[in-house]
Amino acid sequence: MKKNFALIALIAVPLLAGCGASSGASAPASSGAAAAAPVAEAPKAAEPTVGTPFTADMGSGNVAKITIVSAKFVDAISTQSFAPKPKTGKFLQMDVLWETEKGTTSANFMYFNAKDADGRKADMALFGEGPLGSGEVVAGDKMRGFVSFDVAPGPITVTVTNPGLQTVATIKIAP
Repeated sequence: MKKNFALIALIAVPLLAGCGASSGASAPASSGAAAAAPVAEAPKAAEPTVGTPFTADMGSGNVAKITIVSAKFVDAISTQSFAPKPKTGKFLQMDVLWETEKGTTSANFMYFNAKDADGRKADMALFGEGPLGSGEVVAGDKMRGFVSFDVAPGPITVTVTNPGLQTVATIKIAP
């Protein structure tokens, strides 16, 4: 039994000695300036606004430049007699310019969602005149049209998603 204990001590003691700070080995001192230098954060991109183009990564290396040219609350989005009336009192009508900067993107009015100040999702108004089309837009090409929502006037948050339904931009719209 004494031989086994001696053998364990002979193996374990050198191994344990290397694990602690008392092993006699010390790490090289690092320069205080290099160690204390804060990591610079990348500047945050400005939040998109109405009238200002923003870029959107649409996936697979495809990049769209989207501009909400204007956003206004209107009583009607169509002059047709069969056009539905807004349930909330007004429509939010956005004039959208969709361009492709890189690759080929797919413009689609369904990539837009809106919520009111209370977080309620707005209904998309599909029967307006001049809607943003749905289809491929190659690099350098453009598509323009309206995206409309049946939503009460007030602060609105519009999100734009990519084909994978991941949010690529959030725009605050004030009345």
